[in-house]
Amino acid sequence: MLRTAKRLKSAHEEVRNAVRGSPQVVGDETGWRVNGRLAWLHVFVGLTATAYEIDPTRSVEPAERLLGRNWSGIFGHDGWSVYDKFTAVTHQQCFAHLLRRCKSLIESGIGGALAFPRAVKSVLLKGFEYRNRFPAGKMTDHGLKVMAGRLTMRIRDLVRPINTHVANERFAKFLKNHLDDLFTFLRHPGADATNWRGEQAIRPAVVNRKVWGGNRSEADANAQSIIMSVMRTCMQRMAEPFAFLQSQLTSPTALPLPLPITVR
Repeated sequence: MLRTAKRLKSAHEEVRNAVRGSPQVVGDETGWRVNGRLAWLHVFVGLTATAYEIDPTRSVEPAERLLGRNWSGIFGHDGWSVYDKFTAVTHQQCFAHLLRRCKSLIESGIGGALAFPRAVKSVLLKGFEYRNRFPAGKMTDHGLKVMAGRLTMRIRDLVRPINTHVANERFAKFLKNHLDDLFTFLRHPGADATNWRGEQAIRPAVVNRKVWGGNRSEADANAQSIIMSVMRTCMQRMAEPFAFLQSQLTSPTALPLPLPITVR
């Protein structure tokens, strides 16, 4: 595994450059183990490449090392506060997470406490409705931007009153602090509304973690990050990952990654 990771060094750098150059990146993270100690697996998914990095901390540093603090694309994520440090990007808060918070508040609330999460859920679903009209030609780019502004104002009106329900007030504060990050997918048609790309990329790694628990050393963790990044990127590019690894290990010189398939 260490030898394979060493041979994939140049391909791994290609992966990181491709993610850095992507107009849209989705980030996610999950717990990990290195030599029995707590660590974190970070994943950053671009349109044609995916970069994994195992780091001792759940901090912003892996994202900064990969993207750079001045990266200015569309950054989709689940609301983790450290991503707010990227001030040059256009943020998109994951709608799936927001809707799950609404569902939780509705299930646990009673009486008047139900009005707020129900109203927020209704506005969020309107965003999906307008987005789905666009591919059918029932909404224009300009129309989506207008609706994004109106829905943002509606959320602003909802979060203004003081909620006596503690959980509602916490959710309202989050929405108020991220009003401009809710409907990015309407202002930029084609952008993801959720961080599903990140969650899909995390899933196979979580299965591995459950089977064998993590890595034995930092060198192993680094090798894991490199090999997973290259394999996942091959899959994104509709290339057989094991065939590429075999070719890389048997070639006298380092091979470039398969090119992304261009859809016309």
